Amino acid sequence: MFDQLKALGQLGPMMAQAREMQAKMAQMQATLPALRASGTAAGGLVTATASGTLEIVKLEMTPAALQCDPELLSDMTRAAVNQALATAKDMVKAKMQEAAGGLDLGALQGMLGGGGV
Repeated sequence: MFDQLKALGQLGPMMAQAREMQAKMAQMQATLPALRASGTAAGGLVTATASGTLEIVKLEMTPAALQCDPELLSDMTRAAVNQALATAKDMVKAKMQEAAGGLDLGALQGMLGGGGV
């Protein structure tokens, strides 16, 4: 019984930590639209830039890329976009873990029945 009361006494500080982490997460999420991650293909012939909200915000092709056949240009564009999105996801995950104080968010979501980050 005393152990349960002792645990209740720790509930206040835990709730304060949870509120602090929630505030940090909200602040971090507000910065995501400005976050930029790039991906390139074919030695820089195609460059894609993604935001932290996983939207493609810029797509650049060199004049040489535009001389390629349409199928190759499509493949290069897809590769650059996929690389930019993967980099953006990694950056967002790192920022989320930083805001959570190093807590493994994937494990926490797994315990709560949610998906991964």
